[in-house]
Amino acid sequence: MWGLMILISVPATSQDIIYGVRGGYLHVMSSSSIPVISGADDCGSFSDGISPGFYGGVTFDVPLVKQVFEVGVSLMYSQRPAQLRSSVSNGFEVLDPTRNIYVPLVREHVFTSSLGYVSIEASVRSQPLEDIPVFIRAAFDAGNPIVDATYTQTDEIVSPDGVLFPDGTLRRTTGSGQFPGLGTAIGITGGLGASLMLSQTLEVSPEVFYRLGIGSITSSARWEQSYIGGGLALRIHPSPSEPPQPEPVEPVEPVALPIVEAPSQPAPVERPPAVIAAVRSAPLEIRETVVTQTFPLLPYVFFDSASADLRAAYRAAPPVSAFRELDLPKQTLPIYYTMLDILGSRMKARPDATLTVTGTTDGVEVSTSAQKLAEQRAASVVAYMRQRWGIAADRFRVKTTDVPSLVSNPAYPEGIEENRRVELSTATAGLLDPVVHTRFNEHVPVQPRHDVTIDVLYPDRAVDWELRVRHRDRLVGSRGGNGAPPAAISFDLTQEMTNDLGPVVGRIDSLDVELVLAQREGAPVLAKTRFPLIKTIANFEVSRLSLIVFDYNRSDISEQNKDMMRRVVSASAGQGSTATIIGSTDRLGELGYNLELSGARARSVQSYVRSIAPTLDITQVTGVGASTLPYSNDVPEGRFYCRTVSLTITTPLRGR
Repeated sequence: MWGLMILISVPATSQDIIYGVRGGYLHVMSSSSIPVISGADDCGSFSDGISPGFYGGVTFDVPLVKQVFEVGVSLMYSQRPAQLRSSVSNGFEVLDPTRNIYVPLVREHVFTSSLGYVSIEASVRSQPLEDIPVFIRAAFDAGNPIVDATYTQTDEIVSPDGVLFPDGTLRRTTGSGQFPGLGTAIGITGGLGASLMLSQTLEVSPEVFYRLGIGSITSSARWEQSYIGGGLALRIHPSPSEPPQPEPVEPVEPVALPIVEAPSQPAPVERPPAVIAAVRSAPLEIRETVVTQTFPLLPYVFFDSASADLRAAYRAAPPVSAFRELDLPKQTLPIYYTMLDILGSRMKARPDATLTVTGTTDGVEVSTSAQKLAEQRAASVVAYMRQRWGIAADRFRVKTTDVPSLVSNPAYPEGIEENRRVELSTATAGLLDPVVHTRFNEHVPVQPRHDVTIDVLYPDRAVDWELRVRHRDRLVGSRGGNGAPPAAISFDLTQEMTNDLGPVVGRIDSLDVELVLAQREGAPVLAKTRFPLIKTIANFEVSRLSLIVFDYNRSDISEQNKDMMRRVVSASAGQGSTATIIGSTDRLGELGYNLELSGARARSVQSYVRSIAPTLDITQVTGVGASTLPYSNDVPEGRFYCRTVSLTITTPLRGR
């Protein structure tokens, strides 16, 4: 470390040293030949990968040569992660369950590491042209991963679909822990930046740079790391010395002048700017749970008044060739809106399948002929499936009726809206089966509300504010308003937020909070902070089923619902399993009656579950009426899906 020796030999007093902090983003580039299986080079190796990282530290610089040349030393922390991938086949063949033929088994190995280096850096910096605040910097560094030197390696089946490892998983961990052989990493850096003086003593310096890693960072395999970075430095310069005092001047005899009184003016009062004194937040915790969820299909397609046009929500955008049920979102209404494509795909795969399409009206629509309007609605559904999926006309049975056989209450405008529909039914087993998403990772907040507390001095100077929460470059959420921010800003964490975060965050991670205040006068005020994000892994597995086709004002269980319950309970209930049963209704009707109706639905389900699984521990059976509406009640499909009983079975995971 010759650079350090040179710096130490430079004579400098504390008044000469420029103190600073530096931090920013790293674009880490890894090049390796780490074997996929240790000691088995013929199984392939990991090669190249790019990952985001960050750095930060303190700097000490000494100016030389008339302030245009500096030498310095820094103590830095940098996170230099890596994610390396390798897809292999190795000639293995397995049975493809969808095509019933043997095909090559393709697996993807993923190597992930999170390396936290503490390093010493010696640098030289020069600003060649005094009038142009641009500098160049060169540095040499050496450091060790004393904060974090761990890795995780996983193996995931890419194709064919539906094939799992012997333990029933699609992805498994094949290695983890301390990566062997990690030692001192050294590198050289070249950078370009700008020196912007905010005052006589405070400097801000944006900079971009490239660091070339020298040699392998581990002795157990070839693994080289270099990175491109960009960031910001704040530096405090020594206070300028006092200017020399002028020589004393001989006093001059005063000359009397006439006194002219000026009108008195009040001295202007300079008002202080707004100041963000503090931005604070507690750690956020999300839980990762393995979930199997059954999504029943509501066999109704709804229409606008006096219209036979198929709503845009039912019309799919992706091409038929790209449609797969496994790719559908794990959400109820998005699955429902693809129902015609689900049926089209299933009928395409089942040449013997037929579908009965029954058009109805609400009984009061303004139309020349109710029967004709019902026929046109049924024809719209058939035309969509024929044109998009190429299904022959003789596979559809078209019927009409003035109003549905199970009519919603026409005393409510919503009930009239629900009766304008096409009903789908079939005698073909499996055609209207629910969509099942098996063993996917769901991420939920442990606390559904997260608070950020704010302290602002001179809040009357603020015009408006905006608070943003980010995970690296991903915007998690934002809030804003006029005037000064409140003392506490709450975020109601949605399932969508945590599902976006869950797959990309580590067990221990962080979120960045940024608060911007616009002022009546002067530049905006900015404050940033970072708070921990913790991801925990649940030691249980969850299976969910939300029964639908509880028609308006009914609590009896259809044969289709009984069949779904038999499947879910037999597949999910095991040793130590517990179950909860919660009934709900839509918002139509009287509050007390809805509460009783939802309870009756829950008790009907409890009775049937007891008949097929008498030893299952049912810990909760309740009706909540319309107090919790999981779906929008502004649309008929949302109201039908709220007429539900949710059956949830929780089973402990062994070996955790």
